Amino acid sequence: MLVGQFIGKGSLFVSIMCLARYLSDGDFGGLLFVIVLGQIYLGLSDMGVSLILNMRSSVRPGDTQNLLSESLSLRIILSLLGLPLLLLAGFLLNMTPERMLVLGIIGVSVLFESFAEMFYSVFRAREKMIYESICRILMGVFGLIAVLLLIQFKADLTAIASAYVVRALAAAITAVIFLRRIGFSLIPSIDKEKLKNLFITALPLGIMGLVTVAHLRADNILIRQILGVNAVAAWQECLRIIEVMLLLVVPTLLPGALFPSLCRAFRDGGYMRQTGHMARIFTALALLPFLAILSAGNRFLRLVWGSEYLRGIDASELQLCLYLCLAGLAIMYLMIIVLSSLMALNRIRIVVPVTTTALMVVIGGNLLLMPVLGLPSAAVLFVAGNLLILVSYWVFLKWKGYSLPIWKEAFISILASVPAFAVIPLTRKLAFFPALLIPPILFIPIWWFSGGRKAIHEVFPRKPEKEGPSIVIQTPP
Repeated sequence: MLVGQFIGKGSLFVSIMCLARYLSDGDFGGLLFVIVLGQIYLGLSDMGVSLILNMRSSVRPGDTQNLLSESLSLRIILSLLGLPLLLLAGFLLNMTPERMLVLGIIGVSVLFESFAEMFYSVFRAREKMIYESICRILMGVFGLIAVLLLIQFKADLTAIASAYVVRALAAAITAVIFLRRIGFSLIPSIDKEKLKNLFITALPLGIMGLVTVAHLRADNILIRQILGVNAVAAWQECLRIIEVMLLLVVPTLLPGALFPSLCRAFRDGGYMRQTGHMARIFTALALLPFLAILSAGNRFLRLVWGSEYLRGIDASELQLCLYLCLAGLAIMYLMIIVLSSLMALNRIRIVVPVTTTALMVVIGGNLLLMPVLGLPSAAVLFVAGNLLILVSYWVFLKWKGYSLPIWKEAFISILASVPAFAVIPLTRKLAFFPALLIPPILFIPIWWFSGGRKAIHEVFPRKPEKEGPSIVIQTPP
């Protein structure tokens, strides 16, 4: 699954790098903005259905076909209801007819992708993750090939948007083939009562996911309305870099391969050691790109996004945004650990009010600060919003009797990085690749021998325990 994520998301990232050099600032920013709206539509078209399908199919494998039929019907309804809302959002944001067409095409691609994501839930329940990996690889590769061909033929933005339909359709068709291979059919259910019960069950998870997506994407809408579409492109250049690192953890590790061991740790009382080791490892993962990019300076953005990477934004402002996003990466890693702990303890009711509060902070803060500070306002509120969520979750768990040692362990990793940060003023004067590599190379052995080696061996044992499916710890609300 991790390989599929790397190749799939890596191919998507490369295609965006190519488009950054091919499209004008306005077209590039416009494309990234409609993709952001599409991601919100993806959450709206799911509303927790995929997670319920995965959970129930894991517990009751014999009911998978009925669950799949019910989920398919509900997904069709939600997708068809959500698509007009997506177009309405574009209309309310005063998009031109050309941009509305691009938005519609991206919406169709998201529709296909949403069905593929639902089918992946069945693969995970049946422990057929190889099928999901193949689908994700094909999606990334087909998308990249389509983009390269369209660039070669000097296609316009509308045609380039169709590349996203190609990649999503490739994944959906392949997923259907694999579903048929393991004995499932795609026959929608027409039982209204069962559909109603499924929707009611999935709704809390759907609201949680939708609010989370809105929290992470709302700043893009404000940037477009206040600073313009070029600023959206510049902001997305920063976010796309940290999203590459996020895929290491979400969803392959947490909640993913490491989630069963986390559930067992809470069940057996070893959660402090487990979450502490995770915090030390994931903080180190966040520090590695921070050290490299801080040392390379603006040469890194130029290498990734081309000579026009500034998009009309001041170089120092954009560099500050990138550094703040990289700092936010460590916060998000810790937040994922704490959120996974909430899931393991069945305490997710706290998620919606906390994330909604953070969303209001991001919106209100940007409305006040963005006209004054410009694009760095989005980066400051990005860090503040995620830090608010992290601290709130941690305090809530501590109040419930679960004190996670994430701060102490993260601080130990940060201390191990001090020598690497100290040499950055010297490495900045070097050629690009030595500047990029020396600080992380210096950091790794210091971190390894200061406890990192033990943490990795504890979290990723060579001979993992062979146990059944993880069980969420049931605790009173």
